[in-house]
Amino acid sequence: MRVLGIFFVSILSYVVACDHATKPNTKAAKSAPPITIAVSNTPLSAPFFIAEKMGYFTENNLKVELVRFDGGVKCFDALINKEVDFATASETVVMFNSFQRTDFSVLASFVESDNDVKLLSLTPEKYRQFDHLAGARLGIIKGSASEFFLDSLLIMYNKTHLPITRVYLTSTQLMPALLDNQVDIISAWEPLGYNISEQIEQSPEIINSRGLYHLSFNLIGLKQSKVDTNRKLALLKAISDATIYIHKHPKQSQELLSQVLEIPSSQLEYSWADYTFRLSLSNALFSNIQTQSQWAIDNQLVPKENRVDFRQIFDRQLLETFNNKEAGW
Repeated sequence: MRVLGIFFVSILSYVVACDHATKPNTKAAKSAPPITIAVSNTPLSAPFFIAEKMGYFTENNLKVELVRFDGGVKCFDALINKEVDFATASETVVMFNSFQRTDFSVLASFVESDNDVKLLSLTPEKYRQFDHLAGARLGIIKGSASEFFLDSLLIMYNKTHLPITRVYLTSTQLMPALLDNQVDIISAWEPLGYNISEQIEQSPEIINSRGLYHLSFNLIGLKQSKVDTNRKLALLKAISDATIYIHKHPKQSQELLSQVLEIPSSQLEYSWADYTFRLSLSNALFSNIQTQSQWAIDNQLVPKENRVDFRQIFDRQLLETFNNKEAGW
């Protein structure tokens, strides 16, 4: 009986030990410093706002602070200046910065849109024929997705020879310049399409360019990060949980974002169907960045000799580990 008792005590100790091993160390997670993430004030950042409001960070034993900025460039700068642990930014921001430094990594893309950047006008019917762009004044943001999109359109329609006037503006100047007749057309991303549609009775989009340019927003971190791998994986899990919620509850997600961003729900409805929320690091994203980098070199926006192998800034291993863990492998 003494031997049998020792046997059962041993079995019980083993079960308890295994149970503790499989449970996350919540005490350690709570004592760890909060993870700070620079997020752009845009619906594209929806998974982070959803994760915060629905408690997915907490459920994954994370303490997270979202630091909001206007635009991915400011988010990236906050990361490089070590004001935050992670940042969200478009692939264009990633591309331009890769010519200056390689001490950061793209951990995952969390949203894509193939209809976010458009050519917009107050008189769109005037430019339905692409030849009619001849002599037009186009407001664009130099060295950005705005200019890349315009050049891609001109190349695709074999209209690079058209005499157009490029008026370089900041993102905040685009819409006022259009409304004040300083330019005829702007190459811009949402929500300017929605904002202009509120000013005129028809769609301001000149041409259906869906699928021509794929915008993505990505989670970026420094290679030398104080956040360990386990917490990075937990962060991806929280974002994944948020994307699942977005797919299952689109209306509730839009209502929540409307409150967080303080924008009308009609603005979210305008472009919501264009967004694809999912965690990925696809070959399409890699090719997109390569294409944009060649465009930047051709237009002398970056020094050719600083060109890098983009595989250096894609952390595929982390996302693969996460996917394998989710699949139970």
